[in-house]
Amino acid sequence: MKTAIMLAGTGEVARRIEHILQEEGYEVRRLDWSELEKPREPDAAREQLIILVDRDTADLQRSVQERMILKKWIQGNVPPILVIIPEASPQQVIDWLDFGANDVMEEPLHPKVMLAKIRSLLRLFATSSYDGEEIIVVQDLKINLRSRRVSRAGQYLNLTPKEYELLEYLATHLNEACTRSDILREVWGYDFAMDTNVVDVYIKHLRGKVDKGRDAKLIQTVRGVGYMLYG
Repeated sequence: MKTAIMLAGTGEVARRIEHILQEEGYEVRRLDWSELEKPREPDAAREQLIILVDRDTADLQRSVQERMILKKWIQGNVPPILVIIPEASPQQVIDWLDFGANDVMEEPLHPKVMLAKIRSLLRLFATSSYDGEEIIVVQDLKINLRSRRVSRAGQYLNLTPKEYELLEYLATHLNEACTRSDILREVWGYDFAMDTNVVDVYIKHLRGKVDKGRDAKLIQTVRGVGYMLYG
C-alpha cells in the first residue's frame, strides 16, 4: 500500500509538488484550501502527511474567526503537517510553526530537500508516543518498544526475540533500504561480512507472521540491497 499524502493548494507550485510526489510513488489526494474545513472523508484517516501550499501571503492576516478555524483544523489533524510558502520573513515561518505546522519550507522549491523533509517527518511520527508508551505505528502494524508486543490490525503476533529485534530495526529505519550487512551488524552483532543467509531466513519467518494473508505487504525486498519496512 502506498504512503498517502493530502496536498492542499492550487496553482503551478501545487501541481508541481503533486507530480513530484506521484513520481516518487506516493498516493496524493489533492484539494483546495476551501475544502479544509469540511469533515474528512473516511479514507483520509490513513493519510500519513499533510502538505499545505500557501500562495497567499495574507493567509495569516485573516479575520480572528477564520484564524481560529484554521488553527483548530491544523491542531486537530494527527498526521504531520509541512507548509510550503513563498519566500517570506522569519516571522511568517514562526507564525506557521506556532499555528501547529511541524515544518515550513520556503520557495524556491528544491524537490530533493522537500522529499527528504517528508521522509524525516514520516519517520519521526511513526515513532510517536501515546499514553506514555513508546509505540511505532506503520499502517495497521503496532510495535510497543517497551513491552515488545507487536500487533497487526489488532491481532497479536507471536514473534521470537530475534524476529522482534529484526522487525524493530526495520521499523526504526522506516522506508529506508537496510543492507544485509547493516542488519547483521545491528541485530546479530556481527562486525564483519559473513557468508550466511540468516537474514533472509528470518525475513521469511517474519513475513509469514506480519504479511501473510494480508493485502498490504509491509516487508519489502530492495533488489541488490536488502530489505525495508514500507509504510
